[in-house]
Amino acid sequence: MPTRRTFLKTTAACTALPFATGAASAAPGSYSGVVVTRGHFGLQTFGDPELIDGNTRTNYDTTGEIPGLTDDSSPDELVVFVHGFQRTPAEARRDFSDVTAALRANGYEQPVVGFSWDSDWGEDQWDDARTIADRNADKLGTFIRDYTDASPDTDVRLVGYCLAAKTLAETLEFFYDRGYDTTVTSTAPLGGAIDDDEVATDGEYGSPIAEHTGTFRNYYWPDDDDFEWDYRWAEFDTPVGTAGCEGTAPGNYEDIEVSPDNHDSYYRPDTGVMPTVVEQWG
Repeated sequence: MPTRRTFLKTTAACTALPFATGAASAAPGSYSGVVVTRGHFGLQTFGDPELIDGNTRTNYDTTGEIPGLTDDSSPDELVVFVHGFQRTPAEARRDFSDVTAALRANGYEQPVVGFSWDSDWGEDQWDDARTIADRNADKLGTFIRDYTDASPDTDVRLVGYCLAAKTLAETLEFFYDRGYDTTVTSTAPLGGAIDDDEVATDGEYGSPIAEHTGTFRNYYWPDDDDFEWDYRWAEFDTPVGTAGCEGTAPGNYEDIEVSPDNHDSYYRPDTGVMPTVVEQWG
């Protein structure tokens, strides 16, 4: 009988890339910089992951240039891309290059920033990674607030792959729970690994979605059978990334059915769904 450990050994969802690791792939116009929370969390023998000494609930680091934050520019928009489960720092950088290349290939020229977090745990540590994805929302939310304070005329767009959907939704909940007036222009989970009922109006993220993002477009693939099966064994529920919203959706929520080459290609140049994402951004 499949178990959570089996899930992590068999799934293509958010796990090891289908090609060798190494340098970032070439991109016509590379990503601008990275928000980094690597090394902020450690695993305990028992219990949930804990912050490493010297880190707080909301601190983060940056590398490279973050236009509008580390310089005096004020871009029209900024895309923040959050990678998924089991990404080393090098794999995360390649993901950032790939999504940037896909955006550039579709005429999107605004700056792209990556968000690199502690996701490269072992195959049997999905629960720990999910907890860390959740807790990174306070850090991503703080970065967004700092960014919008520094560059108030810049629209911020959030894009996240697979387990990063947890970070995106929890970031909106971070704003909601604390009564902040922060709102991002759009939120786009790709093959999202969160429960399909959590995004409904009466779900955990319904009110945060309604109040803290202009649009929430869920890009899902109904034929992603391996991902759905494996997610069910890991979470005992159905992912929004294969089923869309279960229940009444917030007014600014939209399910967008797509057909990537495979689960790992959502944001890849030539094989992913970024042409649809860019088109809907207008």
